[in-house]
Amino acid sequence: MFKILVIDDETFLREMLKDIFTHAGYEVITAKNSNEGLDKIHSENPDLVLLDCSMPVMDGYEVLTELKKEPRFQNLPVIMLTAMASEQDEIKGLNLGLDDYITKPFKTPILIARVKTILERKKASAQSNPLTSLAGNLAIQDEVTARLEAKKKFALLYVDISNFKSYNDRYGFGKGDDVIKYTAGCLISVMKAGSEDFVGHIGGDDFIFLTAPERAVTVAEEFISKFDGGIKNYYEDEDRRNGYIMSIDRNYNKQQFPIMSVSVAIISTEVANITHYGDIARRAAELKKLAKQNRGSSYVFEKRR
Repeated sequence: MFKILVIDDETFLREMLKDIFTHAGYEVITAKNSNEGLDKIHSENPDLVLLDCSMPVMDGYEVLTELKKEPRFQNLPVIMLTAMASEQDEIKGLNLGLDDYITKPFKTPILIARVKTILERKKASAQSNPLTSLAGNLAIQDEVTARLEAKKKFALLYVDISNFKSYNDRYGFGKGDDVIKYTAGCLISVMKAGSEDFVGHIGGDDFIFLTAPERAVTVAEEFISKFDGGIKNYYEDEDRRNGYIMSIDRNYNKQQFPIMSVSVAIISTEVANITHYGDIARRAAELKKLAKQNRGSSYVFEKRR
């Protein structure tokens, strides 16, 4: 259930908005002034804020300015409610990061529709990884859970890039992002048209690939071949010739790190008795550690029942 925070100094309007959105199926919390509102944003972690423009001490624009200073709230949706309908006021709010600007008196169905649209957009954004545009954590969990509940047989491939951190340290985050997008592209390229293959990006250098159990090995081998075939293009000539880079390890010692490779952990519901996402994620993470012990790119299976 989405949580909405209403910040308004007028008791009647505050309670009316609470009733409206409670009946619409949302969890609603309220704050009677700007200071209480900012405190509740920090403590309650709402999904959206309905913010009154005209309040004592700090008006809505000042609250918004304070809010957007903090990175964790950069993407928190905010709708401002105001009696001021000038174009200049609206532009001011939008320039400060408002998601919508609604003039009082408002029509309840329109207000609900705008809130619903913004929250659905936020949910869709949260379900995809911003770097690769692949399905993110929430979408991955939903997909795995749906397959488990439908009792579909499938294999999960947990993909991790070895020596990625040292590459990031040596070449910088921009080049590291290019490698992440390259890896995503390699995974997408081995998806079979018309199948139920699914690719997700957990975050960082970790990916998930779901496929039919009989395709698991083929997917792993084709992906490894594609990744290994092009990864050296992301290195400078000298590092390519050497087959390694010089970087700093976790103990701040200078060390040689080989060209990046991929480790793939494969878990199949035909082999493992899996009932929920947390179980399969834990097993895949454990198995990935075994795969990373191998030199170069490799894949390993879970064999227990």
